[in-house]
Amino acid sequence: MYFLERKENYSMPNVLGNHSFPVKTWRWKQVAVCEEKEPLKELIPKGKEKEYRVISNNPNNDNQ
Repeated sequence: MYFLERKENYSMPNVLGNHSFPVKTWRWKQVAVCEEKEPLKELIPKGKEKEYRVISNNPNNDNQ
C-alpha cells in the first residue's frame, strides 16, 4: 500500500526558554492511498515535488 503525503507547516510551543516565540516546523499529512505508486506520483502538482512524497507501509518496498 502506498501513501501520498503533503508537507504542512506546524508551530510547536518553545519549551526551552522564551515562550513568546514558537518553534516553526512541519508535519506530513496523508492525502491519498493506492495499491500502486505511479497513480499517486501523477497527483503531485508540477513545481511542488519537494512538498509531496510517496511512501509505502511495507518495509520491503522502495520508499523513494
